[in-house]
Amino acid sequence: MATPLVSVVIPVYNGEAFVGQAIESVLAQTWPNVELIVVNDGSTDRSAEVIGRYRDRLVLVQQPNQGVAAARNAGMSRAHGEFVALLDQDDWWRPEKLARQVPLLRDNPQVGLVHTAVEHFHQGLQQWVGPLNPQARPELLVGRCFRRLLLDNQIYNSTVLLRAEALRQVGLCDLSIRGNTVQDYDLWLRIARHWEFAFVPEPLVVFRIHPHQGTWDRRLMLSEEAQLLERVLAQEQLTKEEELRSRMARLYDQLGTAQLDAGDRRAARQSFRRSLRWRPSGRVGLLWLASYLPGPWIRTLQALWHRRMRRPPASASPPTPGCSVPDNSLFPQGGERPV
Repeated sequence: MATPLVSVVIPVYNGEAFVGQAIESVLAQTWPNVELIVVNDGSTDRSAEVIGRYRDRLVLVQQPNQGVAAARNAGMSRAHGEFVALLDQDDWWRPEKLARQVPLLRDNPQVGLVHTAVEHFHQGLQQWVGPLNPQARPELLVGRCFRRLLLDNQIYNSTVLLRAEALRQVGLCDLSIRGNTVQDYDLWLRIARHWEFAFVPEPLVVFRIHPHQGTWDRRLMLSEEAQLLERVLAQEQLTKEEELRSRMARLYDQLGTAQLDAGDRRAARQSFRRSLRWRPSGRVGLLWLASYLPGPWIRTLQALWHRRMRRPPASASPPTPGCSVPDNSLFPQGGERPV
């Protein structure tokens, strides 16, 4: 049986604390034919020294800091493998990860992407914890799943194994998307238009939770996700689909709430108006009216809301890379699944 080459891409920026474990987990794979490409994206810490310990066992790409999407592109563009795997610098793999995934691509030429279940390790607590989103159903993202993927993204970057042919067909990460936001989601959607997905239910990837989990701007994340989906829905002529209209209304509701929390009332009004255009909602209508109130009044309403809910205002926590943004708003949508 053929043993296709798998190219593994690890983008690194100031990852000295964890990148060694990520590299070791690739070198420990039971799949025998692996090319490891590490892209040092202008790190200013000791990342280069850590990477240098493995210099004869990997391909090193050095570049000025351009962001994680550009670093992934630099690695993928240098890959020689039939398949390409992505791994974030602070995550790690179980030894059999690639061995479980490769046959699904090798034996099913219609499949362009294989992802897996994950485990979560809390670095601060030094213990295993449950999923960040207990409602996530990544196992549903299989087969021809483009429409299902439009409803939410529950694919972790570090679980993904891609067919290089699929990347050649659809292109790499879109660098016109701002920040460290939804470049991965955009890539999955482009692949899902043309290829089937497969899923391995074993938790073959460990996602590490820690305070320095990349850069995260909730408002930028939600804004870029909304713009991406508006563009895709228009291209696919899906703007009249009720389920997707509800998805967009919730997304702009979350964006407006995050903007209101941040004191940007004008931007919040615009987002609430967009939410109402996608689907009318009494709650959003009230928030739109509230956005005209003076800032101190809004903060008083927020305090009253949280006193009524008997809990303090939520503090921001890092999102799952590659997955839908968690709802940390001060006026959360009661009982609704995060978009």
